[in-house]
Amino acid sequence: MKQVLVTGATGHVGYNIVQLLIAKGYRVRAGVRDVAKAGYLTALGAEAVAADILDPASLQSAVQGVDGVFQVAAVYKVTARDPQKEIIEPSIEGGLNVLRAAKAAGVRRVVFTSSVAAIGMDAGGEDRALTEEDWNTKAKNPYNYAKTAAEQAAWDFAKANDLDMVAINPSAIIGPGFFRHTPSTILFEMLLRGRLPVIMPFTLTFVDARDVAAAHVLAYEKQEASGRYICADYNTSLADLMPLCREVDPTLKVPGRMLPNFLLPTAPLFDWLGHKFTGAPRAVTSETIREMANNPIRYNSDRLRLQLGWQPRPIHDSLRDTLDWVRSNFLK
Repeated sequence: MKQVLVTGATGHVGYNIVQLLIAKGYRVRAGVRDVAKAGYLTALGAEAVAADILDPASLQSAVQGVDGVFQVAAVYKVTARDPQKEIIEPSIEGGLNVLRAAKAAGVRRVVFTSSVAAIGMDAGGEDRALTEEDWNTKAKNPYNYAKTAAEQAAWDFAKANDLDMVAINPSAIIGPGFFRHTPSTILFEMLLRGRLPVIMPFTLTFVDARDVAAAHVLAYEKQEASGRYICADYNTSLADLMPLCREVDPTLKVPGRMLPNFLLPTAPLFDWLGHKFTGAPRAVTSETIREMANNPIRYNSDRLRLQLGWQPRPIHDSLRDTLDWVRSNFLK
């Protein structure tokens, strides 16, 4: 089978893409910043290679001889001391560095991992789901702004340089296969530890990391794939998610109270305290509140389903496997 490079292979999406590609018989280079810490990738059968998206020389070496590149590496945090230098600039320049290396090496196709953060958080007050035609022109959160700017820069480069690129825009990613928490997964450890006293008035669209990996591989293998593909499955408020978690695990103690609107401004403070004393990734900031609170946003993934034949698994399976993964890997 052909050889491919997966950048960001130690992340939630990257690890699942590596796992799927190897299962399908591909020869996989797993791009990591520290090869010495890639044992769980080599255990899958991947070749771990140094590929820091901010180090063009390492990328030039990593892409030599590969047929395709999965550009997955990215910064996934919602706040930082210096958002411009820690989130925005690495997202934009890092993505471009990978595309430059792929173009120079004559790579056949690049599958670029973006996010629904680049699609948007506001449907303009209309009762509709956002589609690939939408762009997040009102992003306030540094992460959302970075994902939008990075994908736009990537498309500008791909079009100017005749590079075959397809973008995947996942929603909130759950499912197994992560070795450090993201803002999307920390919720489940908090649930298991009984540290979720109230529910935030958020609506999220969840998708399993294994299904995100499947979308990437479909985008690489299907010749007709082009443009952007929203990869989003189960839309639910956090209030409605709690009973689903109880159905999966009746022993869970889930919160039954919604945080009142007048207390919403205090949520970032408690999120910061949780980060400071437990090391949990920040998930709620003042920008998050402004963009997501009481906003029933939905995303339309019909293009991915109908064009490429994407079929996500049931949400109950994803929730069960996420909770089991957290128990096995984070509650020791």
